[in-house]
Amino acid sequence: MQVRAIKLQDATFLKANEKRSAYRVLLWPTVQGSHFALFPNLNANDPKWRKLLRDVRFRRALSLAIDREEINDVLFFGLAKEGNNTVQEQSELFEDHFQTNWAELDFEKANQLLDELGLTKRNDNGIRLMEDGEPLSIIVETAGESTEQTDVLELIRDSWREIGVALFTKPSQRTVFRNRIFSGETIMSVWSGMENGVPTANESPARLATTSQLSYQWPKWGQYYETKGQSGEPVDMPEVERLNELYRAWHIADNDQERTRIWKEMLQIHVEQQFTIGVVSGILQPIVVKNHLMNVPKKAIFNWDPGAHLGMYHPDLFWFNEERVKE
Repeated sequence: MQVRAIKLQDATFLKANEKRSAYRVLLWPTVQGSHFALFPNLNANDPKWRKLLRDVRFRRALSLAIDREEINDVLFFGLAKEGNNTVQEQSELFEDHFQTNWAELDFEKANQLLDELGLTKRNDNGIRLMEDGEPLSIIVETAGESTEQTDVLELIRDSWREIGVALFTKPSQRTVFRNRIFSGETIMSVWSGMENGVPTANESPARLATTSQLSYQWPKWGQYYETKGQSGEPVDMPEVERLNELYRAWHIADNDQERTRIWKEMLQIHVEQQFTIGVVSGILQPIVVKNHLMNVPKKAIFNWDPGAHLGMYHPDLFWFNEERVKE
């Protein structure tokens, strides 16, 4: 059985060789909030970038200028779900607008938002100029582990040029990547979105609040929470403080209806504020299984949380049917 190092792009080749090599290819959907998401660092050290990234109009403009349909068609055969970093359809908390608000391609609206910010001047290459006259060039940092991330960023680079924003990528090793985010050196980074995209109202909404420095959009606020104020920075954005208020309210809510209301308000704030910018979700994961390995479910989800990838399907109960070895 093989799962690691296989991507959806390999599925066609693998399917074509099923009979010859006596295996079957299963396609399990992932349920992360977004398979690929951009994280504007609201705690960036650079004052000019901190000011710009904290303006919701800027984050919305960047989201509106991503051609998710093109990314889906080019890289995922049109099988992915385009939209925000949010809960998935399988979740009881899902609402259509959570996935679509500010996530549909609209260059005109994106340009309008950037003009409202005063970013009206451009250089000879059509790139907008910031207040200090420098080109509006966003460096997106990666952990350097995925060619797929690089491919997605290349397509985003092309569409952002339509609104006068330049994109450059900067790969590094994962530890360096994270430390740069935690210290505020990064402007923007890329990672997967919400790990659990199918929560229930009774599961903690901790990741929607500033509870961890591993939330790359606000690492220093997460540090402040984790260290009880010994490091990091206190939250100083009203919309983010509202998320923390709701998180505290969830802990004392005594019924499902109230917990559902809290979850949905938090999800709504995230969608409207675009704290993270989702691209596509619901990516299918190929699972290659030899024909004589039994008890592997045909339909399942492939996710770390929930699921532990294969763990929830009890691989200790998989077994070999020796009579099918030659099939």
